[in-house]
Amino acid sequence: MEAITIDDVRAVAPALAKYTEDAIVNGLWKRSALSARDRSIITVSALVAGERTIGFAHYFNTALATGVTPAELSEIVTQVAFYAGWSTAFSAVAVLKDIFAQRGIAADQLPPVAPELLTPQQALPGDDARVSILQETFGAIVPGLVEITNDLLYGEVWLRPNLSVHDRNLATVTALIATGQTEFLGMYLAKAAAVGVTKAEISELITHLAFYIGWPAALSAAVVAKGVFEGHGLPK
Repeated sequence: MEAITIDDVRAVAPALAKYTEDAIVNGLWKRSALSARDRSIITVSALVAGERTIGFAHYFNTALATGVTPAELSEIVTQVAFYAGWSTAFSAVAVLKDIFAQRGIAADQLPPVAPELLTPQQALPGDDARVSILQETFGAIVPGLVEITNDLLYGEVWLRPNLSVHDRNLATVTALIATGQTEFLGMYLAKAAAVGVTKAEISELITHLAFYIGWPAALSAAVVAKGVFEGHGLPK
């Protein structure tokens, strides 16, 4: 899909064009609470999770320009597939493959299929509690899902080394918020805090997402974050 330019927006909704330039380009993206690279990770994750395809080309290129590597983009798309579905990830692949081709990004710049994995202690501190809760709550109902969750999602995908533990948590929390899946958001926010994602980063992540997924979805996430902040004492 062809990217929309600011002139295209101005021709239809001049006020929207002004807000785009003032509030997003010259405002949101210049806020110091998150780096441009982190904002790129969050934005790309939100767009992919929600299949907001109109922004793919612009923000994939922005991500590469702000320091997200091709290998990291590849891992983000893979991670989001597990939280928003394969079709959503394939929509991203359809655009990203052309960007990679245009930039001469070859297979040797992408993550190996079977890398040496991180240890659970490195990527998933305190994960024993999740395993117990998952088994107790769902083991008798969907044992196959529990098995695949433990063996594939947490036993392999979360341990892949080509996206840092910090960034993988940012991408996952974003995917949950972008798809309106707040039931388990508190657990994932606590998980992110356990590996060093700060309260300030989570706060700014939600603020950033308001422009890309809408105010109601961002405020719904803020309700969950409030409970986590008050109950778990996230680091500042």
